[in-house]
Amino acid sequence: MIIQRFSPNYLYQASDTQRRFFSSSLTPPDARDAFEKDYGRIIHSAAFRRLQAKTQVLGQNVGDVHRTRLTHSLEVAQIARGIAIYLNDSQPLFKEDFALDVSLLEAAGLAHDLGHPPFGHRGEQALHECMEHYGGFEANAQTFRMLTRLEGENESGLDLTRGLLLSIMKYPILLDQAVNPRQYEEEMIPPKSSIYTCDVEGFDWVLQPLLEQEKNFLTAVELHPRKHAKTINQTLECSIIELADDIAYGTHDVEDAINLGFIRIEQLKELLSGVTKNIQYPRLMKAKEELDQLKEYDLDKYRLKKIISALISTFIYHLRVEENKGDFESPRCRYQVVLIPELRTLLTQLREIVAEYVINSHKVQTVNWRGSFVLKQLFEAIMNETRLLPEKDRLKIKPMIRDEERARIICDYLAGMTDSFAIRMYERLYGHSRSFFDY
Repeated sequence: MIIQRFSPNYLYQASDTQRRFFSSSLTPPDARDAFEKDYGRIIHSAAFRRLQAKTQVLGQNVGDVHRTRLTHSLEVAQIARGIAIYLNDSQPLFKEDFALDVSLLEAAGLAHDLGHPPFGHRGEQALHECMEHYGGFEANAQTFRMLTRLEGENESGLDLTRGLLLSIMKYPILLDQAVNPRQYEEEMIPPKSSIYTCDVEGFDWVLQPLLEQEKNFLTAVELHPRKHAKTINQTLECSIIELADDIAYGTHDVEDAINLGFIRIEQLKELLSGVTKNIQYPRLMKAKEELDQLKEYDLDKYRLKKIISALISTFIYHLRVEENKGDFESPRCRYQVVLIPELRTLLTQLREIVAEYVINSHKVQTVNWRGSFVLKQLFEAIMNETRLLPEKDRLKIKPMIRDEERARIICDYLAGMTDSFAIRMYERLYGHSRSFFDY
């Protein structure tokens, strides 16, 4: 990996490289900077490895070459890296002593989905239903919890820098504060939140160095009478990670869907033809030209890969930096990165066809329902018999423990499972495997 490092770099302050529990003075000299160490801690973690067997959009049994949560995270990290390098080279705002840190953004890309449970978003919804009376469940909040408490020793998590944590807090609001009970009259979906109330101390530490107006900016919400509250702001780096995530979803998931027959080439041709009537960016036109040569009955996967690559480049090379309104000392609150409106519309359309023809398909919904059912059954079983927990988790359950604390320990255990591990445990408990002792 070629490191694009600028020193000194006034985009970041000393507080951005601070860790909550650990003093860097206790470690021997290291050529890596603080953000590069974050990268190492994440990529060597067990939580990161478990992503290889967690559903991205398509379940593990649908095919054998489509994305998992791990490959998605690697691709988000690579796209975030590309965005940072492009903006540092092209935007007058960023220069050698005031530049986006590539290692920070790449590490944040790797970490952004660590809290996702098995079975994708249906698994997330299932765990939220299980935790309805115990503080709720949300994948982004679980990511923060994983990084700050669970993945490590002595409940200190990976002890990452404040800068890294600010880069993955996509929805900087406590889950309890975001909940609107009237939303549940329509659908039992969790609010978008990056923090559980039980993890508020870590959240307060992350925000501690910010000015009061910066804290108010990041935690501002939009209220709706029948919907959960929605956050409306995020840090500069978090805006880049969200874009990288959206680009990966909107391109790579389409590629997988075409390869597996969920989406037809003609549907993608129709979409790009409509867009290129109004905008004719060179890379986008190149994608359309390559697409016009693809045949439904003789799919050239290498050509499809070039089309996806051209789309990704189109999105990256049409990003711009905007300045937020307000008196902010931190550049991370002062600026955000956005995609130009025309291409934001295209990206939204790509994600919509994935939702319509893949996520909502009978095949995927059947698999997702099974995953949801498995998690609910496991939660109920372990709530009734905590001796089903592994020893290290069982030891956390004290005699006078509150129901909410017990439920959170069980939820943490289930959220950390891979799809296959959850299914095997269900089969062992309910007698559907070839052997009760089939590990």
